[in-house]
Amino acid sequence: MARPFYFPGLLALALVLLPLAAVAEGQAAPSFGEEVEVVGVRPRAAAADPTAAATVVEASRFAGETKSVAELVATAPGVAVNQYGGLGQLATVSIRGSTGEQVPVFLDGLPLYTAAGGGVDLSRIPRAWIERIEVVRGAEGATFGAGALGGVLNIITRTPSRPQWSLEASGGSFGSGSAAAEIGAGSDAAHGLALLSIDGWQGRYPYDFDPTPNVPGGSLSVNRTNNAWLTGGGLAKGTLRAGGGDLDAALQLSAGRREIPGNAFNLTASDSQCDRRAGAVVRYLRPLGDALELSLQARVGEDELDLDVPSNGIATRQRDLGGGALARLVGSVSGHALTAEVDGSGERLASEGTGTRSRATFAAMLADDFWWAGRVRLAPAIRLERVGPFEGWSAKLGATSHLAGPVSARASVGRSFRPPSFAELYLQQAFVTPNPSLTPEQGWSADTALSVESGPATATVGAFYTRYSDVIVYLPASFQRVKPFNVGQADGRGAEAELALAPVGRLRLSAQLAYTFLLTQTLSGSPAGEGFEVPHRARHRGFARVAIAPGPVDAHVEAQYVGPQWQDQRNLISTPATFLLGAGASVRVLRRPEVHLQLEVRNLLDDRALTDGFYNPLPGRMVTVTVRVSGGKDDAP
Repeated sequence: MARPFYFPGLLALALVLLPLAAVAEGQAAPSFGEEVEVVGVRPRAAAADPTAAATVVEASRFAGETKSVAELVATAPGVAVNQYGGLGQLATVSIRGSTGEQVPVFLDGLPLYTAAGGGVDLSRIPRAWIERIEVVRGAEGATFGAGALGGVLNIITRTPSRPQWSLEASGGSFGSGSAAAEIGAGSDAAHGLALLSIDGWQGRYPYDFDPTPNVPGGSLSVNRTNNAWLTGGGLAKGTLRAGGGDLDAALQLSAGRREIPGNAFNLTASDSQCDRRAGAVVRYLRPLGDALELSLQARVGEDELDLDVPSNGIATRQRDLGGGALARLVGSVSGHALTAEVDGSGERLASEGTGTRSRATFAAMLADDFWWAGRVRLAPAIRLERVGPFEGWSAKLGATSHLAGPVSARASVGRSFRPPSFAELYLQQAFVTPNPSLTPEQGWSADTALSVESGPATATVGAFYTRYSDVIVYLPASFQRVKPFNVGQADGRGAEAELALAPVGRLRLSAQLAYTFLLTQTLSGSPAGEGFEVPHRARHRGFARVAIAPGPVDAHVEAQYVGPQWQDQRNLISTPATFLLGAGASVRVLRRPEVHLQLEVRNLLDDRALTDGFYNPLPGRMVTVTVRVSGGKDDAP
């Protein structure tokens, strides 16, 4: 077993060296508000903290491709997407070894994580809505609130702009298909956008299954069944100049049904779930003089989930209703960009097994952003929060500095907490006993990175350490029953690297590379697993993509690698590594209106023995054809 290595000392050294390097450099400080570039394009909303370890995934780079939200997120370093059955099935995100519950997900400022717990299912977010996804790594509770132990996903839907319209339809292997329509209209004073989409597939495909992997020649060809899904939704957004400020509103509606097939060793013939979601967000942003800005937000959302699992004798009906309001002041005072925020919200969950439960949340946050010692940008933040009966605090201190030439450095340390979910506190099922005496989980993180930006190329490489304590672990409580306890301790440490090349040359060549090395360890909580790596946490993950776009034609090839993952606490059983190769090309066949024809191939090598980290078989080669038509105010659909 490799000995743990720790980064708090490395972080402290970086925080000391940054100001020393700045003094030695002796150059004038950049003007206030200038961004220190990390890699690619800095996330705009996440850039409220300029020292965050963040990556933005722009959906426009994958225009015409049928990538799900989970697949877009998986292109960022530090991220592991846990999919339970492949395309369209449950998909949760882990950042730097966290659980899915330790990564809050926001959609246009509306929190998608609920008091029920369990992590956010990314497959329930319509892909046609997405404009960009901001992946923020590390303990970010000071900025985003309780629960952000491993990181945060901040998903931004498409933005209303000039008059526009688009139509898109695709079809492909295994009965897959999708369609989307978008229209935008308005002027500088008021404009809006409406979008409708539907996606689905039959999900029947052959795969190779070896029931006795230790015996040669035992592979069988099996057909995947009970694997269909259908989801659709509508999005409406608008912006209005009013009262000397900007008023923004967004309405989200989505619904879907999917069959749950089980994994290769435990097939299920009739398990399924239905879900519905509605949400609305209204914001008002107004300057108050030259150095002060006021932002007000109101939000409301409802989630419904009907889960029928006859294979386990479970039928759950869950209804979650929540809403809240936020006020934020941002002001510039003597070279400091100060942010003060208060947030109040409430949530009610009605679910079989927990009854009807509710709790309120109140939070206050104070953050600063300033230059120190000429060249070092510091961003401290602290948040005090009360979630129902639980009180906690989150804090963050980060620094960035331009060192020399194209090289800059970043370092940060943060602390967050996660209150227990209603399921952990109150869920009563056949084999689960709740524990109302649970306390919040705690998380600490530290990271540091060097970044180089030279013309169209940017690169960053860094190291991180995370520590999770008081983790809620389900342990045997009585005969054939388990109960959650705050006994878990685990850590994760490793390295992240990212390279981005903007389009260059006559071929408009672009490239992206993301790599994560993660080494985890269970410190306590399960006697059988102490000292071993945490299950379902691959050591190595990588994503690479190369694209060209000369004139009306563009093409790409990409590869994704996920290393072996342990399945058990004592690290005796593992799933094999997964390597997926894909390619695609598109051509613009008309300029006005623009008509694009796209061909996309997944699993190019047609490997039918691939599985995810939970032995769910992945489909073989998939071919999809997409037609996109778009135009502006002078074109007619």
